[in-house]
Amino acid sequence: MRSIRKTLFLLCAVAGLHAMAQESKGYLGIGFHTACPQSELKDIKYDNGYGINLSYLSSRYPSKSMLNVQAGMQMDFAKMQSKKFENLELSDPNIIGTATITATNSMYATMGVVRLNWGTDDDKFVPYVNFLIGNRQYNTRQTLELDEVLQNPDYQSDTTTRHIVYTSRLHYGAGIGCSYRLNKTFSLESGITYTFGDKGAALPLRNIKQVEGASQVDFSDYKIVKTDMLLINVGFRIHLFQQYQTPQESTSSPTTTNTTTRYKDVNTPRTSNTTPRTTTPSTRNSGSTKSSSPKKTPISTKGAGAVKGGGKG
Repeated sequence: MRSIRKTLFLLCAVAGLHAMAQESKGYLGIGFHTACPQSELKDIKYDNGYGINLSYLSSRYPSKSMLNVQAGMQMDFAKMQSKKFENLELSDPNIIGTATITATNSMYATMGVVRLNWGTDDDKFVPYVNFLIGNRQYNTRQTLELDEVLQNPDYQSDTTTRHIVYTSRLHYGAGIGCSYRLNKTFSLESGITYTFGDKGAALPLRNIKQVEGASQVDFSDYKIVKTDMLLINVGFRIHLFQQYQTPQESTSSPTTTNTTTRYKDVNTPRTSNTTPRTTTPSTRNSGSTKSSSPKKTPISTKGAGAVKGGGKG
């Protein structure tokens, strides 16, 4: 959440610096969405989630035409639901108390975007259609936490195992929406996006269960399904500009002549489209484990370990 707040602050600061601008040169977007699994992913009752999306769009082309095109990139993140398993016995008899395992699903995507607008920067309402293609990832992770942290100072308080069930697939689709121009700097946006995804591994929370008579959690009941996703979004867009400065005309002498240069280009923002690195599907054995206190003794549940099962897409 701290990184998200810093990003929002930075984008708002950029918008403030360009408030007196004359010509739109690009658009930064921040949105909040509901993620709704569709098709076979919905059939297995994969859980819904909530998240944030960040995007950049180029200037309109042609800029003064009612029908114009933009290109850019979009990233969306969503935290799905979580499920807890409590009062689990630990493998080390010296640890006081029990532990809790939390299983969590999440989703991440990076998409290229082409937007078709019906309207210019001078219009209040501008309907649009988006066309998207890129990569979407689904991940199931588990966190093992001590219930009595203060009574076990020599042990790690928690251990996270990522990519227990993980899939990364090509997604493509389209979206429709409308933007409303508030002022020279900000616009509101709302819309829906549907992307089609190839088949991959997905594990709904309802299929994650504790092994009977043991302190293990079974992640083996994942399904290979189509990974279609629907996003319902609302947010705002910041208009970036090329800033111009108008020189002051002198009135101290009637013989003073105006400069032949009416406008001076003093700042042209530079943009960068860097595609985040994507990875191929991996099993839980190749997943990373993150601990809160790496110098302390690691913890594990009683039996063969906290995790049973797992898979790849």
